[in-house]
Amino acid sequence: MAPMQDDTLYNMTDNTEYQANLFAADLLIEDEDIEEMVQNEDLDYFGLCSSLNATPELMSFKLYSLTKRGQAYHMPMEIQSNFLAK
Repeated sequence: MAPMQDDTLYNMTDNTEYQANLFAADLLIEDEDIEEMVQNEDLDYFGLCSSLNATPELMSFKLYSLTKRGQAYHMPMEIQSNFLAK
């Protein structure tokens, strides 16, 4: 028997799921932690993710949230809401 899969749960066109992912990123990753870590020029995007124990996908949501609030961050990957399904 195959595990149940909910395709609509991670659908990026679903605004509720999209907003939930943004909320989760803001809840789990502190703005101050990002600000502190980006000062380290030796740290790349994936090093930042690793240092904060965040997946690259979750970090993309966090950086997108910060960008929407007026801070400038480069996001090296697209935001995909299905990252929790992996």
